[in-house]
Amino acid sequence: MITEMLKLENVRIIEEDCDWEKAIYISMQTLLEQGYITEQYPRTIIDTTKKHGAYYVLCPDVALAHSRPEDGVIKKQLALTLFRHPISFPNKKDTVRLIIALAAEDSNSHLDVLAQLAELLNDDSRIQSCVNMNSSQELYEEFVK
Repeated sequence: MITEMLKLENVRIIEEDCDWEKAIYISMQTLLEQGYITEQYPRTIIDTTKKHGAYYVLCPDVALAHSRPEDGVIKKQLALTLFRHPISFPNKKDTVRLIIALAAEDSNSHLDVLAQLAELLNDDSRIQSCVNMNSSQELYEEFVK
């Protein structure tokens, strides 16, 4: 269940305009501060993106930023960051406004959560609703319902 991996304090709305690298750090910040990941985790995502592109941009407006558990995951958790200004990623035509940061401690324990996320992300109207929300509470509730 998403409620097992997403806490309200890990849902933020960012007004600042920033580039994709800073957006990755911002999206991982609450996970780092709470001890779910190490500083290596966002650095690895950025380094991998520079080598292979933004493999985690799923569709217009949405990215699922993640790396392998051994790249710095301490405990599984999700964070949602909604950026008011669209973020451009290398080799991607679509911009992103919602970054879902995934920290998975192994290859399997988060699969149910990914299935729930896929259901939400397959609905364009729900994505549009999410990127236009005005509060972290509202965004959180959309993801955990």
